[in-house]
Amino acid sequence: MSGPRTSYYQVLGCAVMAGSRVPIVVGILAIGGGITWLALRDQGSNAAPPASGSAGGSSAQSGSGKGAISAPEGPTLGSGATPNAFDTPRPGLPDAGPIDAPSHRDVFAAQPRDPAWATRTEDELELRFRKLKLTAVKGVECHADQCELTLSGPVETVSTTIAKLETPAGLSAVASSIVLGGPERTGDQMTMRVYAVFERAPEPPAP
Repeated sequence: MSGPRTSYYQVLGCAVMAGSRVPIVVGILAIGGGITWLALRDQGSNAAPPASGSAGGSSAQSGSGKGAISAPEGPTLGSGATPNAFDTPRPGLPDAGPIDAPSHRDVFAAQPRDPAWATRTEDELELRFRKLKLTAVKGVECHADQCELTLSGPVETVSTTIAKLETPAGLSAVASSIVLGGPERTGDQMTMRVYAVFERAPEPPAP
């Protein structure tokens, strides 16, 4: 056969040389990949964090890898908000003037006197009081349908007389109501007026 011949040793030498270059190439590729990975990591750490979610309830990733929930802001009271009810000034009551109510004594004094009925009723009441020995009764005066009794004496005697006037033997059986006036006290003596109100039946017309 013509042409150069390749010996076994030449082929083996080329294979050995080619095999010795493989680790070098692999090392270079590994170093280049490491540098690229470090560069990408630095760029990722310096990048701005993503914007937080809107008020509708979206979430953003935190550095730890967990989702951070952003809650919507609560309502705030403005300058025109209604103040606390306890701080609201309450309207004051108008100044109350003196009550000018007439006393029962004034009502009795303004009532005209019916001579026939008044005289008859005064005699009947005085008879009752003598039977009860009500010595504190100093006077009896009647008008149209009311009678004024004047009581005077020691406080204990007047109190006992009032208690007897409120019994059926006194006035409760004949009068519709009994009104006690204000007492006037001087030392151990007391004066009080008692008013007996009667319901008069209509009198028959004169013939």
